[in-house]
Amino acid sequence: MPSSSFSTMQGAGWILSDGNLFFKIATKPHIHTEEKGPMDTRENAEPTSTQDPADTIPLGFGGVDASVGDHIAHFFRGDDQRFSVLGPYIESGLRRGDRCVFISRPDVGEQLCDWLTGREVDVDDARSADRLILHPGEATEEDMKRLADRIDAEAQADDEPFVRWSGDGEWALEQDITVCEMLRWEALYDEHSADWRMLALCQFDLTVFESDVIMDALRTHPYCVMGDVVVPNPFHESPEAVRAELTAEG
Repeated sequence: MPSSSFSTMQGAGWILSDGNLFFKIATKPHIHTEEKGPMDTRENAEPTSTQDPADTIPLGFGGVDASVGDHIAHFFRGDDQRFSVLGPYIESGLRRGDRCVFISRPDVGEQLCDWLTGREVDVDDARSADRLILHPGEATEEDMKRLADRIDAEAQADDEPFVRWSGDGEWALEQDITVCEMLRWEALYDEHSADWRMLALCQFDLTVFESDVIMDALRTHPYCVMGDVVVPNPFHESPEAVRAELTAEG
């Protein structure tokens, strides 16, 4: 394993070193099966949603289901890995009639549209009907919360069961917001995930963000994508504690 400028961290089969995430299969996937029903694999944690536990949502890849309130991170390298998860996640939602949101740089949003068009999804129709909302992000964490509040309220007013939220961390690099503020927003989202009727997938490119950013991103997400399964994240911490620490650093 390559040397690292920070301490290698291990837990429940996870290893993070030099900006690379490695995983040894040592945890159970967060996956729904017909025989056993949905599994909440978060140990010593309350569910993030009051939704009926039988009410599961397909993520679109690996046969994995999730629930409203789940906040999932995906760490990847390059566009192929990005769209291998993001693409099916959004495509599955659009084909189900979900309201889908993607926070990203405009060029990444257009790449997603091209990916969807290549799979015969009518992107123009989805966007005009507000089934697919592409947004570049806001300049402050408070404005990001107001955006989430508004989208959640609009969906509830339209009797939508939930919003399929997603974001690419690079959106912050195009806005007047620091990476630290972006991470505080991730912790703020985590804190309010039980209040909103949302399912969230957040992506971070390992070739773009430094190791300390990746570690803080890990701390703000209860679940992570590993291959084609979603697993509990042993590095997840209280969002209030993470926000307080990031505020002190920032």
